[in-house]
Amino acid sequence: MKRHYLQRILFTTVLGLVLLSSCNPYDQAATLVVIPVKFNIPPVSAERTFTVKSTENWYMEQVGNEDWCNVYPDKGTAGETKVTLNVTPLPDEDPRIAIYVIKSTSGIEKTLTVEQTNTLADTYYLDFFGDPDPSIYVDPFDVDPIKKLVFTNVPDWKVTVSAGAKDWLTAIKDKDTLLISISDVDRPESRTGTVTASGGGSVSTTLTIFQKGLHDFLAPTRNFSLPIPGVPGSELPFSYVYTRARITLLFIWASWCPDCNNFMPEVMRLYQEFKDYGFKIYGVAMEMEGREQEYFDYLANNGLNDVDETTGAKIWWENRPVFNPPAQVKVNAFTRLLYGDALLTGEINNFVPAFFFVDGGGNIRKVYADNYVLRTDAAVRALYNNMRTYLSRQLECCGN
Repeated sequence: MKRHYLQRILFTTVLGLVLLSSCNPYDQAATLVVIPVKFNIPPVSAERTFTVKSTENWYMEQVGNEDWCNVYPDKGTAGETKVTLNVTPLPDEDPRIAIYVIKSTSGIEKTLTVEQTNTLADTYYLDFFGDPDPSIYVDPFDVDPIKKLVFTNVPDWKVTVSAGAKDWLTAIKDKDTLLISISDVDRPESRTGTVTASGGGSVSTTLTIFQKGLHDFLAPTRNFSLPIPGVPGSELPFSYVYTRARITLLFIWASWCPDCNNFMPEVMRLYQEFKDYGFKIYGVAMEMEGREQEYFDYLANNGLNDVDETTGAKIWWENRPVFNPPAQVKVNAFTRLLYGDALLTGEINNFVPAFFFVDGGGNIRKVYADNYVLRTDAAVRALYNNMRTYLSRQLECCGN
């Protein structure tokens, strides 16, 4: 009897201890649940949510610190918490992964994996609205801003300019419109740049900008107007000449230039032969300040001021001087019209003599701007024959 009594006392004591321990929250089992534990994200920017359920405080740590993937909040208290996940667009077609570890204060750990791939790229589109041509051809200068409406279903997109064109090509995003600005060309040769609108991964469209160089075929020339110093009313616009001709030669020369002097008789021959077929010349002499009289003496001594005794009209073409300090004779406001900064950078060395043939609209048809050394009869004759052949073909005359 006594034995059964002791057993009942022992059972009651153990049961009481068990019940007492079950009422203590610190001795209960902690839990941490993350739903879902993996995201597969398309290549575009995206926002997702997931749930953290925990019986205690928790926090998140990212493995690798990938800045393209962010969560908020990254910590919480006991209970159920909604967490927002933001992902930036995939920069290329290569997949990427971000991993987060969620930890409770008691040491429980869960892992969240975020993978972004280009797999679903074909479900998105990004195009320039109503313009299937991916190329734009523009003039060397005075290019109006270009606007392109972007038609897309991606949440967000960005614009980039090719690395080699960032000094002359600017593109900005304005809501659903792409605004492109193009600087004046600064060289004889053409240049090419690209503007890309990208929503992520392969979801992108590219526009190629081709800008003519100052010497390119059919590139427009800038109009200018030069006077004869000291002669009122002598302003002569370049457009006044080329709009009255089929082909106009813009002849850049200088009285101090030996190659120009050697070739001047050949220019006279070209003028005499083709002037009755719609050929005109506008001569611009790149002269030095302080040597003005030498220029005027050159015109007089070479008959360039002669007039027809019967009509009183000039026998030869009109010439206008540009006087600059000696240090600026090569690079100045006028030469920049034809060469940009190429003379300044050394990309082009020659500026006299130079020959620009333009049509009735002032557009470049042919340029002879090499570093000519016209010191021999053979060199002079070769250049003259080349120009004569060109003019006879353009003007369809003179027994070519």
